[in-house]
Amino acid sequence: MGEDPDDSPPSPVEDGASARRVLQDGAIRGATWTAIHTVVSLPVAFLANLVVARVLGVADYGRLAFLTALMEVASGIITVGFGVALVQFGSKAHAAGRHDDLRRMLSAAQGFRLLVAAPLLTLLVLVVADVEPFMMVMAVVFGILVPSAFDGATACLWIENKSAAGAKIALATALVTQVAVVVVALVIRTADSVWATRLVVTGSGVALALFPISPSYRRAVLRPRWPGGLPAGFWRFAIPFAAASVVGGLVMSRSEIFVMQWLANPAALGLFALAFGVASHVFAPAQAFIGPLVPAISGLHEVDTDAVAPAFTRTLRAGSTVVALLMASALAALALLVPVLYGEEFSDASPLVLALGIASGLLVVGSPVTAFVSARLSAWELLRANLVALVLDVAVAIALIPVWGAWGAVVANVVGAGTRLMLLMRREISLLGLPWRTIARESTPVALGAIACVIAWFAAGALPWSPVAAAAAAAVLGVVIFVVLLRSSSSGLTEDDALAVARGAPAPLRTPSASLLRLLTHRR
Repeated sequence: MGEDPDDSPPSPVEDGASARRVLQDGAIRGATWTAIHTVVSLPVAFLANLVVARVLGVADYGRLAFLTALMEVASGIITVGFGVALVQFGSKAHAAGRHDDLRRMLSAAQGFRLLVAAPLLTLLVLVVADVEPFMMVMAVVFGILVPSAFDGATACLWIENKSAAGAKIALATALVTQVAVVVVALVIRTADSVWATRLVVTGSGVALALFPISPSYRRAVLRPRWPGGLPAGFWRFAIPFAAASVVGGLVMSRSEIFVMQWLANPAALGLFALAFGVASHVFAPAQAFIGPLVPAISGLHEVDTDAVAPAFTRTLRAGSTVVALLMASALAALALLVPVLYGEEFSDASPLVLALGIASGLLVVGSPVTAFVSARLSAWELLRANLVALVLDVAVAIALIPVWGAWGAVVANVVGAGTRLMLLMRREISLLGLPWRTIARESTPVALGAIACVIAWFAAGALPWSPVAAAAAAAVLGVVIFVVLLRSSSSGLTEDDALAVARGAPAPLRTPSASLLRLLTHRR
């Protein structure tokens, strides 16, 4: 396939230091716009979820969570790790200027999605999902076939380090999705209709990624071919990584609902699903740092391996600080507000939110380790860690859910996800030559944030005030305690971290972000 001279996609330059700067700046821009997407869409998603939970009630909300998790697991099984493998191999090819190789990969990936993955996923969903026929048709067309036709363009956004454009598309899609979900929930008032609506809107939004990618890559995406002739090692990475992704997804997500569907009552399932969702909303801004890292780290492995260890410690330090701030400022307040926001029917979810939130925050801090393991193409390593974690997760869930209900699911989730993180972290820091004391030092802020969150929870909850006033007090008290602890321990961001983040911020946000960064910059 030839390449027009006027639309040759740009690649990072040859010099290691310059390439590192290009990759870092692209990742920072992507993280910044992903953070903007999160800040704008998060309140909308939170309000939409609140409306859906109130309309559906605790039992039907649990069914919605079950259907959503079912589609996520089914998609992970059928796509065989193709998307992640494409980003990993494609990022390396793009960084090295091998554009013809990348175009062949893109066309082969589209062929796999349309000719292999889409039919199998359709069959699986038809057999397992028990929903109304019309909802099933909409889900298959827009949840499977349309994304299969255009998903290669989404991969190109990461490959070309255009995650900022991806974040803008995600923002538009998220806003439309939440509006549509609220309307359908209020009008039709069923879990099945909400599930299908989400699939329809998000599936249609995948096609928007065609516009910002390079023209020659766009043509490759739109010209699928049989998935043969892929680079050496592609399938050796993709297949075990697919298994690792499915197993890891079960460990890290709210997969305990599958056991709860079997062993617990619908109300317990709904409480756990709500608590998990609220905790995820709290830490969504921290996840903004992670997505853009995957192609950037793959590129660093290709052009400047000496920069990988410093990138790891900076990622850990920044993620820990951001997660800690979110813990201190939002988690305790949201937990106190659960009965007010979602109704007394969900009041028992309040302490679950606090427990899952603290655990989720700790896991978010360590989650970038997956990007570093993936950049080394160590799929078997991921698979082994995920299998051990899943066995423990399932064993604990089966043992505790019949006795403790939703709390049993919380314990199982924490045990499984924590085991996975420790196994991956131990191997990665050994290869990078980093001692555990360095990891502990860079992760100090998240421990301080958890302490501030717990103190704020107990102190504000003991006040003889209304829940809204107590939540406001918890937010203020949590931030004050956290900043004091951060300053007294000389931890948080370094000045270089703050400058790197500020450089990637859009001009209107640089002044307010600089003030916030000063509060978090105490690392010497």
